[in-house]
Amino acid sequence: MILPSPIMMICAGNMCRSPFAEYYMRARLEKAGIEHECFSRGLLAMPGRKVPSTAQRIGLEFGVDMSTHISQTLLAPDVDRAAMIMVMEAGQRQHLSKIRPASIGKVFLLSQPMGGKTIRDPMGKDDEYFRKVYGEITTMVDAWIQRFGVPLVD
Repeated sequence: MILPSPIMMICAGNMCRSPFAEYYMRARLEKAGIEHECFSRGLLAMPGRKVPSTAQRIGLEFGVDMSTHISQTLLAPDVDRAAMIMVMEAGQRQHLSKIRPASIGKVFLLSQPMGGKTIRDPMGKDDEYFRKVYGEITTMVDAWIQRFGVPLVD
């Protein structure tokens, strides 16, 4: 089993996609009995915000409770600390390569195991949109977990 730690999830504001991916990955690894560190950050300066109510409600449908999450802005020490960084969009990977060029080898699209598509931001969208996005994220996180050699435990 090769499991990099810590893994950092990144999205725009750290309020919808990256916290969901972080909490979901943590829960899956915990179920498999694996101790692991996973955290998330946002590229935009929006620190201290809570997860929107729609994101929280739909997250709970997937067994993910983000009620304690507070958004945090990405800082250079976060990039240095992370063993692996997963982003939601190719532009986010490009942004990281500009601000921290040495990090590019550890930055991956979360969707890479599934073809590398953009995971669209559900902020401000309806319940169905959130369900679709969170369903995609669970599939992608599960694919990464399997790539790490960790059995999926339900």
